[in-house]
Amino acid sequence: MKSELKIIIENLVECFDGEPWYGISVMEKLNAVPWQKVNEKRYGAKSIAVLVQHIINWRIFCLRKLQGDLDYDLIIDGPTDWSDVHIASEGEWEALKSTLVETQTEILAMLRKTDDSLLTEQVPGKKYTFNVILTSIAQHDIYHLGQIAMLNSKEGS
Repeated sequence: MKSELKIIIENLVECFDGEPWYGISVMEKLNAVPWQKVNEKRYGAKSIAVLVQHIINWRIFCLRKLQGDLDYDLIIDGPTDWSDVHIASEGEWEALKSTLVETQTEILAMLRKTDDSLLTEQVPGKKYTFNVILTSIAQHDIYHLGQIAMLNSKEGS
C-alpha cells in the first residue's frame, strides 16, 4: 500500500505536468496561453498573470511553512495573496511560469525527503496540519486552472 505522502506527491505531479483524469495539466494549459492574453481581465478583476502569481504565492507559503517559518503568513485577499502583476513581454511570461515550476520542484524535493509523519505535524503558526495544506495544493491549482481556461477561451476575445 502506498503511503499517504506518496499519493499526495503523485497527485501534485499529475495535476502540474502529468496527464490528469480531468484533461489538461497546469503547465500544458499555461504553455498554450499566448503571453499577449495574460493581462486580460474578463469575468471579473483577475487576469491569467495575477492568477498564476496567486498560485505561486500560496506555494511559497507552503514552502516557507515546510521550512519551519513560524512568522511567514499570507493574509487572504491581502497584497501577498493577490499580487498586482502585469506582463510586458514573452520573456516576463516565461519567467513567471519558470517561477511556478521552481515552486513545484522545491515542494516535491522537500516532500521526497520526509515521510507520512509530516502529515500529522501542525503547520508552524497555524491551527491545522500539513495534511491540510499539502492535499489542498493540487485542489487549489485545479480551481484556478478552470479560471485560466475561461480567460484563455476564444469566446469574448
